[in-house]
Amino acid sequence: MSPYKRLFTGAAIAGAYQKFRPTYPKKIVERIINYLGHQKPGPYSLAVDVGCGSGQSTGILANHFEQVIGCDISECQIQKAIDNNLSPNVEYRNGSDRNIPAADHTVDLVTSAQAAHWFNRNQFYKEVDRVLKSKGCLAVYGYGFLQLESNTNGKQLQSIYDDFFYKTLDGFWGDEIKQVEQRYTRFTMPYAESERDDTFSIEIDYSVADFVGYLSSSSTYNEYLKVNPDKQHVLVEVEKKLMNAIGSVAPAEHTTIHVSFPVFLLLCRKS
Repeated sequence: MSPYKRLFTGAAIAGAYQKFRPTYPKKIVERIINYLGHQKPGPYSLAVDVGCGSGQSTGILANHFEQVIGCDISECQIQKAIDNNLSPNVEYRNGSDRNIPAADHTVDLVTSAQAAHWFNRNQFYKEVDRVLKSKGCLAVYGYGFLQLESNTNGKQLQSIYDDFFYKTLDGFWGDEIKQVEQRYTRFTMPYAESERDDTFSIEIDYSVADFVGYLSSSSTYNEYLKVNPDKQHVLVEVEKKLMNAIGSVAPAEHTTIHVSFPVFLLLCRKS
């Protein structure tokens, strides 16, 4: 079983992923569509989002294509995506880096958001080349390690997060998570025409409770719990520390914390 399937198949993590993971800004999709349109003007028939999870990066493509397919190896993730799908031209199927559910040379755009670090990239690139039309594009993107921001206590808040992620979870990072930390800077794209864009970010005002929910969706945290099943209280401690640093007397559900995720975007075009 691949680490991708092993980490994201459970119903609990799929639910947390759907509820707490950020959605990408429309400007990122516009940037991808502009790149696609440089040599391949629309209209566009089909896009496939590989490793779609619960659909955060799939539905945002709907306005630009006749059909969008989101695929994932996890049945739980796919079911969450289906349950929350609001776009009639978007559908979700089982699929993977080794089995993209599309016929040969029928796809205008393949995307993968916050998932390609789990893939066998040689196999993935073969599948991408199989399904893409001539001058079709591949967009691989995601968000790096977050920054907590505040006018008065940002450094303290960041230190609490860093202690959790770099100390409590130390030893539970795989090479895949290190690729996210490096923002895919060591990725090699499969086509000669390629470019990178690091100008975007995701800006979110989470409640402290929802931010802790986001932390609970981390694959690294869930690996930690497999070894330490009696230590689920660590996130309760993180929440208490954040609330103390903020100095709020309101409940965690009504106390806001600003989170910034740096976005990295890699684009390439089939000749």
